[in-house]
Parts: sequence; C-alpha cells; structure tokens
Amino acid sequence: MVCFKIKDLRHLIFKLMRRLGTKYLFLSLLVTFACGNVPAWAQSNQGFDTERWLYGKVVLVTGDSLQGAVVYHPAQDVVQIASEDGIINSFSAVSVSHFMISGVYNGKPQVFRSLPWNKGSIQSDFRVPVFFELINQGELVLMKRYIGVTAAKADQQYATASIQTSYFPHFATEGDELQEVLYMLLPNGEIVQLRKPKKDLLKLCGVHTGKVKQYAKSNKLDYNSSKDLRNIVDYYNTL
Repeated sequence: MVCFKIKDLRHLIFKLMRRLGTKYLFLSLLVTFACGNVPAWAQSNQGFDTERWLYGKVVLVTGDSLQGAVVYHPAQDVVQIASEDGIINSFSAVSVSHFMISGVYNGKPQVFRSLPWNKGSIQSDFRVPVFFELINQGELVLMKRYIGVTAAKADQQYATASIQTSYFPHFATEGDELQEVLYMLLPNGEIVQLRKPKKDLLKLCGVHTGKVKQYAKSNKLDYNSSKDLRNIVDYYNTL
C-alpha cells in the first residue's frame, strides 16, 4: 500500500517537473530509491548526481519521443533520460533527432540537434552524427559544441570561451570547465566552424557585409561573445 502511494507521488512530481521545468527532481529520485528501483547506471562508480538532471524531452529519429529528467555528456555525444518509473535510457547522436532541456536560459529551453559532420576535415566526406546546440533560427543558424579542458590542444585552440560546469550542471564532464566552440549551419547543410568569428562570419554575409559591420559597430557588439554574435546573426537573417 505504501509503495503504491509512493508511485503515485512520483508521477505527481514528474507532472510538476513538466510544468516548472527544472525543479523537484531531487525529490522524485528519492521516491525512486525508496521504492527500491535504483537503476544500474546510478550504482556505477560515477555515482548519481541529482543536481545534473533537468527536465527535458528527447525525440528519436524514429519519431518516438521521451520526456523526463535529462543529463547530457558532451564528450561522448550521449544524452540520458530518466523516465517516471526510474529507468534510464542512453542515446547517442545516431539515434536522436533532437533534444531539449527546459528552463536553462531564463525559462527558455536549451535545444540540441543531431547533425552529420565531418569534424571539420576538408580531406574527408565521411560524416558522423553529433550534437550541436542551436543558438538561433533563420537562414544562418549559429550553433555551439562543448569540449572539456582535457581535450586536445588542437581542439582548444579555436574555443571561443570558457564556461564553468556549474553554469550547465546537467552537463556531465570529467573536467572542471567546458569550452564552447562556435559553428554556423548554412542553408545547404554545410557546417562551418567560426575559428575567427568576426572574419568568418563577415565572409558568409556576402553583399550584406557592410550593413552587418555597421550594425555590430553601432550596437557595440563583440564578435567573440556568443550572445552578441547571436544578435549579429539575427540581424543578418532579417536582411
């Protein structure tokens, strides 16, 4: 009888998570443990850090979707989602169309899309699906990927910023920090890394380069800031 009531409480908590986005997960996990339904992944050496899990949705390439508590592993391109019954499923970018995590940006969701990518190699057409965070929408789509501080120096060379994992606690990483690397998705599906954000972006602006430069200058926008760069790209998409 007690277990039945706990199960009902767990469903109620997940309903609250759907409404509020990022809260009450810790309580729901405690209820899961109380029912004796502790997933194998939670018993691993990594432990089960409840602060990393936020409410979200994962949409598979099959069209099926799952909702629950989500954690993202950027180094492995793996997203995990815990269902209401405590079962944790892991998916690589090959199996996922996109996923979103609620309430990360002042109530707005953080959205990731799986895209085929040759990892910037100009000598190979071999593409592997990986996750990119979508920063905006339009003709030009600004995107991010995240690398850990333990990544190869060649990868870090073009990282545009360093962010604490405390900012994105739902990112599971072995390092203390993550570095963001910016990319642009072109209308033809090509992915261009913004190694030098100002130079590379203006190169993509074509006949609108002058207007974009003037807009950035008038509004004192920094090309090396992903937030400002989004504003610049959004302006370009209105031209």
